[in-house]
Amino acid sequence: MRCREVRKWLLRSLDGILDPSREKAVDDHIKLCSRCRKLRQEYRTITHSLRRQPDAEPLPHFWERLQSKLKDRERQEPEAIWLKWCLRAIPVSLILIGFFIGAIAFWNPSGEEEMSQPEALLLRNANPIAETKTFFEEEKLENRNMMIIFTGDEKVPDRR
Repeated sequence: MRCREVRKWLLRSLDGILDPSREKAVDDHIKLCSRCRKLRQEYRTITHSLRRQPDAEPLPHFWERLQSKLKDRERQEPEAIWLKWCLRAIPVSLILIGFFIGAIAFWNPSGEEEMSQPEALLLRNANPIAETKTFFEEEKLENRNMMIIFTGDEKVPDRR
């Protein structure tokens, strides 16, 4: 056992509340280490002198002052709890307000939305098959590919 560990357990050993295995390890170390032996003797002297002293009597009117302070603390306690919760609620409410302002800023209820190509065809009462038929009737391969590319490039509005 090291000196640091012995210092940690020395007072408990003097009070008699140390388990027997540790007590033996502390005693074995103290037999070998003069510094820890000296520290143990100093601790014994201090504890014996404190045990011989009578318990100190409290000052006059101590209990009355203590009870009045406890009552004051009980009265102030609900206010302290309320203040603590308010201080926690302020950042949360500011975050929520910021969220709602951001949601309103990004929410665009503009009345007109662009129609997709199938919607436009249905509105014009056009046949979608006839529109695609023009792709396949094109004789030049380059023109057909260009028509497919530009048709696929149309933006379709996001409908969430």
